[in-house]
Amino acid sequence: MVRKIIDMSILDKLKIDGEVANYLVQWDNTLLLTAYDQNRTFVLTADGEQLLIRERLKDVLSRFAQTNL
Repeated sequence: MVRKIIDMSILDKLKIDGEVANYLVQWDNTLLLTAYDQNRTFVLTADGEQLLIRERLKDVLSRFAQTNL
């Protein structure tokens, strides 16, 4: 088993695997969500990908809550 450590204190220096307009955040595909900057959300997927969603964290969480009552 390979373990990968992600230092969240240097989030802006991490290698981002991609930037997307939409990503369907679900319980089974997402490990971590946090604000990257004012208009983008950082996502660590269950597969270990590090993505940016071009949407504010507040909006991503709101959509997640609506989808997952």
